[in-house]
This record gives sequence, structure tokens and C-alpha cells, in this order.
Amino acid sequence: MHLIALKMLTGDRAKYLGLIFAIAFCTFLLENQTSIFAGILRRTGSQILDVTESDIWVMDAKTEYFDQTKALKDTDVNRVRGVEGVQWAVRLFKGNAVARTMDGKFAASLCFGLDDATLTGVPRKMLVGSWERLREPDAIVVDKAGIAGRSHVGA
Repeated sequence: MHLIALKMLTGDRAKYLGLIFAIAFCTFLLENQTSIFAGILRRTGSQILDVTESDIWVMDAKTEYFDQTKALKDTDVNRVRGVEGVQWAVRLFKGNAVARTMDGKFAASLCFGLDDATLTGVPRKMLVGSWERLREPDAIVVDKAGIAGRSHVGA
């Protein structure tokens, strides 16, 4: 019985090769989609994981996901600071900005604002320069992904 099934499967070479190709392609797509999903999940939480100074994040009660940015009111931040055991609490600003490159093109970018006093959330390891220079007026940090394949950002 197995011999008959094997002959039926391999009897038509084109159908057999098509079947093997279809199975291989479906397996590739299944694995590819899984890795895309894992990458999206990793990128979603990366902004929280990159800020190593904080143990707890406090957001507005109506926030459904991290990319919904609604700044906490001063009274809310003060209430968080007033909780027993909280050493400090500061806002982390996140917004979208459009930058103009030196060649005149526009580039969408994410803009993160840091607390001036503590510089909470600043990347401590820089490829070029140092994070201490962020204390200077009009200082910015551009990450490796933001600069790759683009001209330097200009005014």
C-alpha cells in the first residue's frame, strides 16, 4: 500500500516538485512571519527597556499602548512623587518630528525629551561624543539607525 502511495506521489515529476516547493515555501513563510512578529514585539518594548534607570512606568489611565503619548499633568506627577518609596519621578517626552536633511529631503523621526536635571533615559554608551554634552543648549543625540543611509540632519 505504501509503495502504491509513493508511486502516485512521485509519478508526475512536475506535480511532485511543485508539492515539495509549496511545502518549503509555506514553511519559509511561517518562519518568516514568526520572526517578523517577534521583531515587532521586541521593538515595541525597546523604548521602555532602553531606559534602565526606572523600575516602574506610570502612564495616564486611558493609555492603551506605549505609543499613545499623553503627558501626565503636573498634579499627577506630584501624586506619583508623593507615593511612599518613590525616590524620584520625571516625565519622558515622546513625539514625532519631521527633520530636514542637508540635501533638503524630509525624514520622519521620533523625538524623545529628557529631564534636564537627571538626564534619565539618556543612552550612556555613545559611538561618537558623550552624553554629558546633552547639558549644552540645543544638543541632540542621533542614533545609529537614524543616521544610517541619510545625510546629516540640518536646520
